[in-house]
Amino acid sequence: MSDRIEIKITGRKLTPEKFIEAVESFFDLIRGVAKNVAANPVSWVVEVEKGSAIVRGRVENATPEAEESIDLVVRGVHALKHGTKTIPHGFTKEEVRAVRKLAHLKNGNEIESAFIHNGGMPEDLSDTIIATADAILAGESHVAFGSVEGTIGSMSAKQAFCCMIDEPIYRREITCYLLKEELQEQAIEGFRRRAIVLVSGLIHYAREGYPVSISADTVRIFPSESELPSIEEIQAIYQQYK
Repeated sequence: MSDRIEIKITGRKLTPEKFIEAVESFFDLIRGVAKNVAANPVSWVVEVEKGSAIVRGRVENATPEAEESIDLVVRGVHALKHGTKTIPHGFTKEEVRAVRKLAHLKNGNEIESAFIHNGGMPEDLSDTIIATADAILAGESHVAFGSVEGTIGSMSAKQAFCCMIDEPIYRREITCYLLKEELQEQAIEGFRRRAIVLVSGLIHYAREGYPVSISADTVRIFPSESELPSIEEIQAIYQQYK
């Protein structure tokens, strides 16, 4: 992870107004994500690259949470650019609006391109972000195939057999529908062992972008730490194949 993140803006006729507008949206984005994920306030220092249109935000009080927020900004931009119509982790609709504004500022003249960079691969603020952000901000609900990971908190068989998965990323309960008997048995076993499970299937998302329910196709139970082999056991297995 990095303790700094920057935006690079290029344009043949970059005006002060456009430059300031882009920088303001950039800092709205990084300060917003930091506020969403960090327990303590994050202090930012502004740095400007000499002789260029590069503006950098550097964390003055570097903490793991502050550095994670920088990583989440880049990952969020990447997700929006590639059409993921869910609010990225660490974002709210305000941060989605900030990214959309940055992408919308590109007009091929005053601003030709804009990149966000934190030491890894630069993320281009491409036009595809606009359509994705519009879908999220318009409150479209949608479905998509995917996976949900978490622990099973409760089970019910009143109408359809289902369980509630406590999902740590969105910090919400997700209703999991289990229509096949073998999946129900696996879910019961995961609940009994208090194990982490990975459920794959058709996910229904709320208008705000977080998953609400999943119709399970597969259920995988992860082993607990006590069930994992020790270092000595792994070394013994390795010696057998040398």
